[in-house]
Amino acid sequence: MSKSTKRSVAFFLVVLCGVSLLNCMSSREQADQDSTARAEQREREFMQRQAEYVKEHGHGKHYSLKDGKVYE
Repeated sequence: MSKSTKRSVAFFLVVLCGVSLLNCMSSREQADQDSTARAEQREREFMQRQAEYVKEHGHGKHYSLKDGKVYE
């Protein structure tokens, strides 16, 4: 193989690797965003269920932030 052909093949491989890396990174960011969105949705649903429970049953126990004890 001639020197220019080797350079062309090397350049092509570098570009191919770069494009593959960018594609991988962009799909990972999308997966992270999807995961974050699902976690936020679960948190909203949990808070809604908790609010409904407290509305129906009231607070059974109270927690003191000062001393960390639970009071009835």
